[in-house]
Amino acid sequence: MEEIGSIDIIYALIYIVLMAYIFWRHQRQIDWRWGAGSIILFTYVLYPIVGAFWFFDPNRPYGEVVPLRLFPFIYLALMEWIALRPTLQYDRNDIQKIEPPTILFLNIFAIIYILCTLIQIPNILSHMADGLRSIMLDSDAGADLYYESQSEDSNYDGAISNIPAIIFNIFSPLAFFLFFYYLTLEKRRLWAILGFGICIIIKSFHSLSNGQRTEVTMSVFNIIIAYLALKPMLSQQVKRWVRVILISLAILITIPFIALSISRFGEEEGGLLGGIIYYTGEAPYYFNNYALDADGIRYGDRTCNLFKKLIGLSSPNGIFDVRNTYYDMKMDDSIFSTFVGDFVLDFGGTVTAILFILFSFVFTMLTRTNAQNQIPFHRAILVYFAMTVCMQGGMYLFNYSFEANLQILAVFIFYLLFGLEYLLRHRHKEPV
Repeated sequence: MEEIGSIDIIYALIYIVLMAYIFWRHQRQIDWRWGAGSIILFTYVLYPIVGAFWFFDPNRPYGEVVPLRLFPFIYLALMEWIALRPTLQYDRNDIQKIEPPTILFLNIFAIIYILCTLIQIPNILSHMADGLRSIMLDSDAGADLYYESQSEDSNYDGAISNIPAIIFNIFSPLAFFLFFYYLTLEKRRLWAILGFGICIIIKSFHSLSNGQRTEVTMSVFNIIIAYLALKPMLSQQVKRWVRVILISLAILITIPFIALSISRFGEEEGGLLGGIIYYTGEAPYYFNNYALDADGIRYGDRTCNLFKKLIGLSSPNGIFDVRNTYYDMKMDDSIFSTFVGDFVLDFGGTVTAILFILFSFVFTMLTRTNAQNQIPFHRAILVYFAMTVCMQGGMYLFNYSFEANLQILAVFIFYLLFGLEYLLRHRHKEPV
């Protein structure tokens, strides 16, 4: 194996300084307020710093690495910035209000979604109790639960057997946004706030009881992004109340989360701290090492797995099937390479750049505001989706892959329905 030397430190520093400059420039433009783009850029600076403690450790307990190159870091920084442009534009617009939809339509959706969650609570609570009890009492239970849940996902045959569960899962990203959106309304609907709050708690703890720390982390990211995106619209009293709730939820999640992490890494050479450092900071370094030179591509079989099946194209079933199909590539999704890396491994560097430019252009157009510094509800939903992609994908992968492609469809259906409702209310030709 080639040795890691001083030139690799220089390349890593160039990437860190470049992301730090983008962060600093954005903060200056928004007068050092903290918006959704701020926290995402901050994490993009943080991850390679944390990862350096793993990558430059000559006795690293995890992973095989090779010397760094400059171009992959430049490419990664550029793609991250391009993907972030809608979020950065949203921050710069300093949006103070979301133009509300017809509340009756939104309430109907909220009632259906909350009922779908409540129907499942008895079964979910029973499973959660067993899972969390095992995690707290058995040092090996967390790993067993994780691999069991991964096998179930991989063996999913597409059969529809539980409609409420499907609705709960495919619309779950919207639950985080809608929880905070209802808090911004002058006439607050307590039933909706409590209902979506229960949905968020169920989503977080259910994932934890399955041994899925990643899904819990993604939920935390969604909470942070939804809060920062809508924070300017919340009253000071609500902000104080939300902070107390979030701190309490964080404490409740932390204890089983640490227990699960010990279960996964306690026996490893690097221990718990080494595992946390590895998972937090591996992505930009693995992207640099392998993403642009992986000996092949996956032809969209991960990021667009379900979409390909919907249009009649063949695609492997689940995570393990994809890994087995492309076993000869240098890297698979068992290691993190950022959401940029996920698309590069699927489509190659050139096609990914084109896709990201198109994505950025369309979504940036959707952040435009009216004369009152407002953004219509349906556009805010789509920009929030773009925020979650960037926030989740900085340390992980593209979280809307495989069956989660349905979540993308759900977001766009939501956008189209409320976009149509917006047009019917305004009765003019302003594009949605």
